[in-house]
Amino acid sequence: MTPSVLKHLTAGVALAASLGAGACGGSVENEVSLVSTLGEADKRSNVSDPQFVVESVTIDGTARPSILARPHSRLTYKVTVPPDAWLETAFALKPEAWDQPGDGAQFRIGVSDGRVYDELLRQYVNPKRGDRRWFTARLDLSAYEGRQVSVIFNTDPGPPGASSDSNNDLAVWGEPRIYSKR
Repeated sequence: MTPSVLKHLTAGVALAASLGAGACGGSVENEVSLVSTLGEADKRSNVSDPQFVVESVTIDGTARPSILARPHSRLTYKVTVPPDAWLETAFALKPEAWDQPGDGAQFRIGVSDGRVYDELLRQYVNPKRGDRRWFTARLDLSAYEGRQVSVIFNTDPGPPGASSDSNNDLAVWGEPRIYSKR
C-alpha cells in the first residue's frame, strides 16, 4: 500500500470512528468510504468518455453518492482488512438508461491476495426486464482479516458471455464502503 493510500484510508477510518457512523442496526467503529478514496484506486476502462465520475444518483427516492463505472471498467482498492470487516454497496443502472437502447450490465466484486481471486458477487442488471432499483450487497470480508488485499469492482456489458453491447450502460456503484464493528 502506498503511503498516500494508507494516509487516505487511515483518515477515512479515523473520520468514521469519530462520527460514530452506524450501519445495519449496529454501531460501526471503523469505516472507509470508497467514494471518498476513489482518487487512490487503480482505475481501468476501455471507455473514452468521462469515466469514474462521482455523482449523486437517486432511484426510488433514495439518493446515494455513487461512482459511474460504465463497462468495461475495473476499480481496484488496496486495503488491509480490519477485524470483522464487511464490504457494503448498492449498484444499479442510472434511471437515464432505463428507456434507452441497451441490454444491461453485469456487476462483479472480488478479492485478490495477488495469487488467488475470489469472486464474491456477480449480478446481471437489465432495466428492460424490470431491474429498475438499487440492488444491495453486504459481503463478509472476515476471511481476509489482517491481510493486505485488492478489492476489485468490475462492470461488464450485457448478459454474461453473450453480449458486448455497452450502449447506455450507465452502471453505478452506490456508497461502496468497508466497515468494521470493532
